[in-house]
Parts: sequence; structure tokens; C-alpha cells
Amino acid sequence: MLLGEPPRTAYDLNFSLFGIPVRVHPMFWLFSVILGYQASDGGDPTLILIWVSAVFVSILVHEFGHAFAIRYYGSRPWVVLYAMGGLAGREQDFGSFSSSSRARDDTWSQVLISAAGPAAGFALAALICLTVNGMGARVGFTFGGTGLVSWQFDGIEHFHTRVLVDDLMFINIFWGLLNLLPVYPLDGGQISRELMLRYSDDGIRRSLWLSVFTGAGLAAYGFLQMNSLFMALMFGMLAYSSYQTLQGYTGGGFGRRPW
Repeated sequence: MLLGEPPRTAYDLNFSLFGIPVRVHPMFWLFSVILGYQASDGGDPTLILIWVSAVFVSILVHEFGHAFAIRYYGSRPWVVLYAMGGLAGREQDFGSFSSSSRARDDTWSQVLISAAGPAAGFALAALICLTVNGMGARVGFTFGGTGLVSWQFDGIEHFHTRVLVDDLMFINIFWGLLNLLPVYPLDGGQISRELMLRYSDDGIRRSLWLSVFTGAGLAAYGFLQMNSLFMALMFGMLAYSSYQTLQGYTGGGFGRRPW
């Protein structure tokens, strides 16, 4: 959910994985703890730790989906985890992987790079299901309802193991599906921009309007149907941000590609 790389701090965690440099900004831990505290039973430290661990692994897998796709197309990627999400970039970029100028023939490579993050999360969820089945437990899915999809695990007796599995599934499936919606700066917003730019000279403006209406609709849905103030505020802010960007773009404040 980032538009550009956050500034470096003295408290960053830096490491390399599969030859790809990774930086974890301290705000990543802070936001994860805040969300974990809200989701835990009275701020249970163990449940918060499980949540933060699940977020770290899941977001890292998501960003490495982008990073491996970037490397596949010939660039050297890097990954930053920050606040409520992360960023995968390549060395020649000043912002995200989608910020460099490119010809329209690159549309499908950019779409695949954007889609690779959620796809990696879905693959991790599938691996979790296979592991649970291998342990003798059963996984069941229910589609529909306010949450679109839900899951049930039968046979996991250990409480904390069940919490970990449920957290990982929630982040990689539910967050992954939300991330594919056509709202800036989510991956779905990047994908809709690329597709609209390919088939329309007015693609950026159209994708921004789509982001405004989709974000506003999701904010209302989160508040009225899911009783989630967090979801309502998040998508409300994203819709407003897209509207502000649209005003700047149509008013001449941006070039052909705003980011």
C-alpha cells in the first residue's frame, strides 16, 4: 500500500533473502502490533506475537511474489516492509516497480508483476491447507456472506496453532482478495491502470474514477455490512486520495503517468 519508498531510519531491520535486499521499517512493527492488539482477546501478548509473526511472513511472501516477477523480467529487485504493507521495487526506480516510464508493449509484464504478489499469498494459503490436511485435520470453505469467503479447520487441537493458521489464512486470502480490487495504490489499482492505459488514451483518469467509486463503495460496505470501522476508514481514505490525485491530474498537476 505504498506509493514510494519510506526514508531510512537507524532502527531499520536489514537482511537479504534469495539475493534480494529486504528492509523492515519500524512503522511496520508498530502498525502490526496495533492491529494485533485490536484483534486479540484483551491484548493477550501471545496472540499479538502470533499475529505480528503471521503478518511479517505473509507480507514478506507477498512482496517476494512481486520481487521474483521483477527479477524474471530482468531487473534487480528490493523489498521494503512498512506500515500496513510493503513495497517491491527495482534498482533504477525512485518509487514502486510501476513508476518507471515504459512502452505500452510492457502492459502485460506490469500486470503480471502486480498480480504476482496476491498470487504468492494465495499459494501460501494453499500450502497451509495442504500442511493442515497432512497433519490429519480438515479444511472447509464457505463462499458468500459479508466476508465473501470463510474457512473452518477441524482437528487442530492446540489453541495457539489454530490461531496462527487462522491469522495466516485471513491475511493471505481476505487481504489478498481486497488487494486485487481496482483501488489505488493496491495491486488491483495498478492492474486496472495498466489495462486502461493499453486500450484508452484517457486510461489514467478512468482508472482513478474507478478507484474513487470502488473505494467509496467498499468503505460503505465495510461499515454497514461488515461492521468494520477499520475497513471503512481505510477504503474511505483511499477513495479520497484517488479523488485528490484525479483533481491534480485533470487540472494539469501531473504528466501522463502520475506515478
